[in-house]
Amino acid sequence: MTPFFRVTRHIPLHSRRIVLLAALISFAFAAACSDGNMAGSPAPVSADMGAALEAPAPVEEAMIVAEPAPAPSGRWQNPRRGVVTAGDVDDALNLAAFKSYQTRAARDLRLPRVNLGGAVRVQLIGADGRPASGVPVTLRKPGADAPFYQGYSGVDGWVTAFPAALGAGAPKRVQMRAFGKGQQIHDHSLPTGTPNRSGLPFNGTWQPDFLDLVFVFDTTGSMGDELSWLTKEFGGIVQAARRSAPGANIRFGLVAYRDKGDAYVVKNFGFTNRQGQMQGWLRSLDANGGGDYPEAAAAALQSAVGLNWRRGKGERILFHIADAPPHKSESRAYQDAARGAAKKNIQIFGLGASGVAEESEFVMRQAALITAGRYLFLTDDSGVGLAHAEPSIACYRVTRLKSLLVRVLQSELSGVRKEASGGEVLREVGTYRRGVCLQ
Repeated sequence: MTPFFRVTRHIPLHSRRIVLLAALISFAFAAACSDGNMAGSPAPVSADMGAALEAPAPVEEAMIVAEPAPAPSGRWQNPRRGVVTAGDVDDALNLAAFKSYQTRAARDLRLPRVNLGGAVRVQLIGADGRPASGVPVTLRKPGADAPFYQGYSGVDGWVTAFPAALGAGAPKRVQMRAFGKGQQIHDHSLPTGTPNRSGLPFNGTWQPDFLDLVFVFDTTGSMGDELSWLTKEFGGIVQAARRSAPGANIRFGLVAYRDKGDAYVVKNFGFTNRQGQMQGWLRSLDANGGGDYPEAAAAALQSAVGLNWRRGKGERILFHIADAPPHKSESRAYQDAARGAAKKNIQIFGLGASGVAEESEFVMRQAALITAGRYLFLTDDSGVGLAHAEPSIACYRVTRLKSLLVRVLQSELSGVRKEASGGEVLREVGTYRRGVCLQ
C-alpha cells in the first residue's frame, strides 16, 4: 500500500502525514520485536499425513512490469526496544458479541458477511476432568453418511465449526464423534447455536507431528519496517516453535503480494523445510508499490490456501500481516478463501499493522473466526507514532506485542491457552477472563 493513501479513523484526511505514520510506528514495531522469541500453536486436522515438499523456486503470479518509484520512508531515532503494544480478540469465545458487530459492520461498510448459521461450539472434557485438546473429531448432520467437518479439538479442548460456511447449511443439531486410543468412540448429539460441553471416557493430549507455518505479507510501500522485522525475527520464531513442539517436523511458507500495476501482484514461494532458504526468500523482498488503499489481499490469501498443506495430526498456521483490506469488489473472494482454509483446517491469524482501518478489521476478524484463529491489532499505549484505531471489541488486554505473539503460538502448539501474567498487562478494557468478555 502506498503511504499517501493510508486511512485511519481518528485523523482527518487533510492532516494525515501517512509516510511518517508508517515509518514511525512500523520502525518501532521492528525495534520492539528485535531479539524476541516466539512460541507455538494446535489447530484442527484431517486424515492421512502428506509428505514434506520443498518448492525449488518462487511461483510468480500475475506479473506486471511497471514499478513505481520507491516510497519515501523515515526512521525513528534511537528507538527503545519492547515499546510497541498490542491486543487481540478470540471472537469464537465471544460469539454473540461478534454476531452483533458483524451485522452492524457489514451494513455500515457495505461488505459481505460470512454465514455463521448452525454454529457448533463444544468443549471436550476428558475422563480426568481436564479440557481435552488434540482429540480427533468429526461432525455430521443427523443421518448423513459423510461428515462435513473433520479435525482435532483445539486450545482448551474447544471444537469450533460453522456448518453454513462449510456448505452444510444451518442444522439445528449435529452428530459429533470423538475418537480415543484403542478405537474408542464417543458419540454425542449436540444442539447448535449455543456453547456445549461433552464429557469423554478418555483423555486428550496435543502433540503435533508437524507444523506448516505460512506468512502472507503485504509488501507495498508502507510495510517496509514490518518486512524488516519479520526478516530479522524469523529465526527466533522458529526456535520458539521447536521448543513448544519438540519432535515436530516444521515447514515454512511465504506469499508476498502488492497490487495491480506493480512489479507483481502475488509472489508465491511455496513451502520449504530449510530455515535458511526461508530467510533467503524474506531477504529477497522489498516493500514498494501500491497506489491506492486496498491491495491484492484476496488473491494472496487464495494463493496461500492453495499451497500443498499437509494433512494429519499436525498444525497449519497462516499469519496474514497487512494494513489494508482487499478491494471491495474482491471482498467475497477473500471470504471464499477463508472458507477454503477452514475446510483444510488452516488457522488464519490476522495482524492489523500500522494504520489498519475498519474494513481491514472486519475481513480479518471474519477470516480468523471461521478458521479458529484470532485477530491481533496494535494499540496506542506505547506512545509511539500517531493514533491507531480502537477496535470494535468489548474487552481485551494490552501487552507488549512481542509477548502477545509468544503467547498465541504457545497456546496453539500446546493446546492450553496462555495468558499474560503480572506486570505484562499494561491496560485492560472491559472485564476480561481468559479471552471471554464478562458482562
